[in-house]
Amino acid sequence: MRTIAESDWKKLRSLKTRVLNQACGRILDAAAQVLENREGREHDAYMHLWKLLKKEDKLIALMFDDLRRSTAFYKLAHWHQNGLLTESELASFTEETQAIVRFFNQSAPK
Repeated sequence: MRTIAESDWKKLRSLKTRVLNQACGRILDAAAQVLENREGREHDAYMHLWKLLKKEDKLIALMFDDLRRSTAFYKLAHWHQNGLLTESELASFTEETQAIVRFFNQSAPK
């Protein structure tokens, strides 16, 4: 298994906080919508919120847990697939990393 180039690894690590905050912000926005629209259906809202957080927690874990050089390509691919890594940010990585990320995203189930 290839490992990510040192320059790309440093770039990924510098993006991590922004990407994590953006992902969490999306989740919090979705949670706020659930809470805003509960109108007398508190239990339904609670169940919806619980399911949302459970589902999103799995995605956060997939994208950010166990971040190592050996998992970096997968993490970048998940960031990109979920709209958290822009095309211009991806373009700032080496051609090899870009190609691997694009390959993973083409191979991923839709």
